[in-house]
Amino acid sequence: MSYRYALWRLFLRTLATRTRGSLLGISWLFLEPFLLFLLYTFVFGFLLKVRFPEAASLGGFALYLLAGLVPYTAFQESVLKALPLLPAHRDLLVHTNFPAALIPLAEVLASLVSELIGLSILLLLLALEGRFFPTWLLLPGVVSIRLMLSLGTALLAAVLYPFLRDLEQMVRMLLLALLFLTPILYPPSVVPEPFVSWQRLNPLFWLVEGYRAVLLEGRLPPLAFLPFAAAALGFLLLSHLFFRKAVERAKDFL
Repeated sequence: MSYRYALWRLFLRTLATRTRGSLLGISWLFLEPFLLFLLYTFVFGFLLKVRFPEAASLGGFALYLLAGLVPYTAFQESVLKALPLLPAHRDLLVHTNFPAALIPLAEVLASLVSELIGLSILLLLLALEGRFFPTWLLLPGVVSIRLMLSLGTALLAAVLYPFLRDLEQMVRMLLLALLFLTPILYPPSVVPEPFVSWQRLNPLFWLVEGYRAVLLEGRLPPLAFLPFAAAALGFLLLSHLFFRKAVERAKDFL
């Protein structure tokens, strides 16, 4: 069986598992992030009246919020779903020579489905406003960088989880912290000056900045986005190397 076919079957199985037994089925891939988007828009945009300098209206805030939530949610989903993957596929890994790295890869590719739905909604809303930017052609490249960052993190999460079962709680807390430490729900300009340099060490900061620049502002991502992209690729390669070294030992703890 070719690895490409195996990956495709895993991908389909992952999508089916996420919606199996639910009343609305695959609709939840759209409804869950959309309801969260409405909640954040109501709390931060309507009640707290947070605004971005580039968009002073509630509608403008909603667009900037959505452009930040889409990559963050896809990253979060990839990492959390990856944690229990190796124990869940114990029989497949222990009794066959199946390439273990395909399992988190299928999960990360499944997160792309929800992300594409969110991006389609955002592009439709922009088109209805009559806003079209040539930089939209760069979107596949920006999404690819998100995929590299997600896959690198998912590989580490998946292979470390058998050794440290408390990792799930730790990762959930870290991802929640990243939601509020990354300028997704608020503009970067409100971050106090002493914390600006620390904020720039946050990879999700550059990811969100890249998405917003390409999607909403019609400009190229900041210059620092290029070393960030190179770092994401390097991180993925190192994560894959570590995964390959550690996965055989991890099988003893499944």
